[in-house]
Amino acid sequence: MRALPQTLRRPGVVCLLAIMASSVGLRSAGAETPEEPPAQIPDLVFARMAENPASGITRLPVLNSTQFGIPPDNRVGNVLVLAPILPALFKGGWSLISRTTIPAVVTVPFASDAVPPSSGRTTGFGDIGLEIIGHKMIRGKRGQFYDVGFGPFFGFPSASDDFLGTKRWLLGPEMAAGIAGRQWVTVLFVRNEWSVGSDGGRADVNRLWMQYFLFYNLPKLFYLVYEPIITANWKSRQGDRWTLPVGIGVGRHHRIPKRPRFAITTRISGFYNAVRTDRGARWQLLATLVFWKPNPAVFNVD
Repeated sequence: MRALPQTLRRPGVVCLLAIMASSVGLRSAGAETPEEPPAQIPDLVFARMAENPASGITRLPVLNSTQFGIPPDNRVGNVLVLAPILPALFKGGWSLISRTTIPAVVTVPFASDAVPPSSGRTTGFGDIGLEIIGHKMIRGKRGQFYDVGFGPFFGFPSASDDFLGTKRWLLGPEMAAGIAGRQWVTVLFVRNEWSVGSDGGRADVNRLWMQYFLFYNLPKLFYLVYEPIITANWKSRQGDRWTLPVGIGVGRHHRIPKRPRFAITTRISGFYNAVRTDRGARWQLLATLVFWKPNPAVFNVD
């Protein structure tokens, strides 16, 4: 029998494949709701479906983050991330959502918090993360939608190089909450991650991770967005814990006339890290491409 490829021997990758397979099975077990033809979906409803990553929409975001001004010597780093989202929809506005973060290509001229700084450049795969969130959507009296979710986060030591990840198994609770109005959508993800199991000589992990989305919809499916990732490393000293980006982005949702069951969202955002760690970048440029499947059934919460 042929041996497994080296990448499949990694325990993190094996566990991830098993969990993703179970997520697909769970999705097929969810209650199916007939879909309205996407061509009939009004622009603002179409936009609201695209903008809430906690809603029950199947999507594949592809993100490219470039960091500028990394000390020392103002160097540049880059991360390409795949983040597939698979939902299982149930009656009454309930859903179960799996969101996997896969750093597919990481090129960094600096070390992680667990390894001393490096003067060279390292390229490879980063640590994989998996969020599984039980989610409830509620319709407001004025047409707005509220949603809240809670579930576990799992981190897998899948990095191909010591400089590209923690090399630790991670576990922590995660919360998601959002509000969708007529022209705007706001969503917040918050979690804390702790390392578990044997350390293997690597540093313990205890860190806060927050991702905030604020969309404001414009005519013709254009929109403005603020989408920072805010982090705090509780293992670092007091003045070297937080990263707080400020900035803005612009994007557009795209219907596909010949494939109305599918859609694309694009955007680009720029950030200045107003608060950053000693090793943190000064600027960030984030380009996002999202493939997704419109489904008005996510708003059937009665």
